[in-house]
Amino acid sequence: MSLPALFVQAQYGAKFEVNSPIGCNPFTVVVTDLSGAPDTIPINYDYGDGSPIDSIEFHTYSQPGVYRIIQTVANADPRQDTVYVEVIDQYPPEFYLFNCKGTFGSVMVKDTLYEAFEIDWGDGNTDITTANTLTSHDYGVISSFNVTVKGLINGSQSPTDSSNLNCDRTTKTLDMILDIQPATIQQVQVLNTSATSGMIAVEYYLEPNNNYLIEIKSQNDASFTIVDTINRVMNPTRYILQNLNTRDNYYCISITAFDPCDNDTRQSNIGCSINLQTTALNRQNQVDWSTSSTDFLSYSIFKDGSVIATIGVQGQMQYLDDLVICGITYAYQVQMQENNGFVSISDTNRVTAISTVIPEPIEEITATVSDQDVKLTWSPPPNSLATVYIISRSVDGNQYQVIDTVAGTEYTDSGLFTQSTRYYYKINYVDACDILSAESVIASPILLVSEADQTITWSAYEGWQNGVSYYTLEKYDENGRLIETIPMGLGTTYTENPDNPYQYILYKVVATPVDPANGTAESNYLEIIYRSKVAFPNAFSPNGDGTNDIFNFKSRYIRSATMKIFNRWGELIYQTDDMEKGWDGTVDGKYAPPGVYIHHTTLTDDMGITFVKSGEVVLIR
Repeated sequence: MSLPALFVQAQYGAKFEVNSPIGCNPFTVVVTDLSGAPDTIPINYDYGDGSPIDSIEFHTYSQPGVYRIIQTVANADPRQDTVYVEVIDQYPPEFYLFNCKGTFGSVMVKDTLYEAFEIDWGDGNTDITTANTLTSHDYGVISSFNVTVKGLINGSQSPTDSSNLNCDRTTKTLDMILDIQPATIQQVQVLNTSATSGMIAVEYYLEPNNNYLIEIKSQNDASFTIVDTINRVMNPTRYILQNLNTRDNYYCISITAFDPCDNDTRQSNIGCSINLQTTALNRQNQVDWSTSSTDFLSYSIFKDGSVIATIGVQGQMQYLDDLVICGITYAYQVQMQENNGFVSISDTNRVTAISTVIPEPIEEITATVSDQDVKLTWSPPPNSLATVYIISRSVDGNQYQVIDTVAGTEYTDSGLFTQSTRYYYKINYVDACDILSAESVIASPILLVSEADQTITWSAYEGWQNGVSYYTLEKYDENGRLIETIPMGLGTTYTENPDNPYQYILYKVVATPVDPANGTAESNYLEIIYRSKVAFPNAFSPNGDGTNDIFNFKSRYIRSATMKIFNRWGELIYQTDDMEKGWDGTVDGKYAPPGVYIHHTTLTDDMGITFVKSGEVVLIR
């Protein structure tokens, strides 16, 4: 049995809409019920942010995010509808102000988040615009105005729409000008060399309140191409051009002042970059460059940070550097100066020098003797980079033999017979291009030896290109104290003074070079112990005439002595330890008779050597 129609409840489908699916935080969403259900049927909303479900048809979101709104129509068979809304975090829109000559100003918004923008020109007038659209306004007077741009996220784009109420805004000052003024390019510098990612830095001066475009063309282009509008905040004095082929091209840059209202322009001076190429040749580095100039003054070529040449001819764009060492890497840079003060700076190019020429020989070797060692020091080659030095030695002029290899410029040859043997040395090297050098100068340390008759001699020093300036002979006592220094000029022989008071002398010769940078060269030490000397008279006459009254000896280098006198029968008649006293011809205070007596003297010299001298002496009365 069916119920009467009066008791059948009508069913309504859930349906609603929102004032905007997107809004700026905090965003108040307003819902409009489209279900058609009468007031007797409850309609509730779940706003998706954890707030209680209720029938209120508006809700404010205070956090950015995407929210799901669910409408429930509470029929006997409940129905639901869903709408999503997005709440975005507000942020100020970015825009550029452009001055036009006279009373006009222009705005271009670069922002892409907002769908539209309200421009408040600051004089009571407003406009609605979209991104990347140039919008102009005539103020009627030349002055300064605060221009405010507000983002409009959705709706009819009216700033009063609830979705737009809380969107952020930015204010900038527009200073109007009578006329546009050109900029000045001060410097162009290539920052890196690449076929695809090269960079050039442009430094400039911009006139206040003007609008500027930066333009570029490569060396093969006929006209300039606009790269960008210069943002004075981000790039007040410098702009970096990127993604260029600086490996193969140079580029010319212009900065153009423009009026966006009537398209009038003023071009700056043109600044061109420098394309630099370096090539290693045989013992030369070739530096080539290309560029352009309308006000040329000079080129400066830098090597490792220092200027090595200045060229005043605009078409001369090559330089050969022959002051290079094989294996060394050099950094080159070229700068161009113009009469107007503009400077163009190339990138820095590095090149490693090469060579096929036999390297120059080592011409300065100092060989000095120390005990049983010979220490060698030498100057590195002036125009080559040595990777290893090869030490060769000859003994007494015989065939040279390689004795060692070293990386530095010092070597000690140990365990030698430096007192008696003449040694000769050669030092060659292999350069960074793996080429063996020419034969070096021969170095031979000084060999100091003794000759007869208190004479010493030494070999002339060899090893210095400009030779020896002078020799100095040094004398030391047995305790190592320096007792005398004798300048010898260029002589190589010295005869000791017969009256020399030292029985023991240690000699050394020092050679001083003409070139002080080589240091001195020392010989071996030569030790000489001179023989002591003793002379006794064979007669004396102690008659008081002051001549030959005392029997005593004359000596050199004698430290102590004991004299004994014996008569002809071998009886000891006199003895003394006083070297100065001698025998006066008396025995126990009485005159000894004339005749032949025997003396026996024990002597000790300065070196502690004891020996005996004896013989006959005639006493004459």
